[in-house]
Amino acid sequence: MAFKISKKPTFMARVEVDTPNHKGGHDRSTFMAEFARSNTEELLELNELKPSDLMRRKLVGWADFLDDDNQPVEFNPDTLESLLAVPEALAALRIAFWKSVVKGREKN
Repeated sequence: MAFKISKKPTFMARVEVDTPNHKGGHDRSTFMAEFARSNTEELLELNELKPSDLMRRKLVGWADFLDDDNQPVEFNPDTLESLLAVPEALAALRIAFWKSVVKGREKN
């Protein structure tokens, strides 16, 4: 496939959040995060930010993110801050962002 410079200002990435459970293991939940694209110079600057500040700048939406009643969670400043307060979610978002922008092709 030929390389194309994307005209879309955002991209989607799968976020896998592992939270501790009462059985001594972890439960995995997933959702799709929508991130704003960055240029090379901005990526260098972003690398210096705290993970929460990085997400406040680059996370612009999400999909497949549900509340306890299986209703979609609206993306807004309050729900963003609630998500960023969950350490496992913040770590998973950071991993998803950086993995997406520097990902090499994986072997099957």
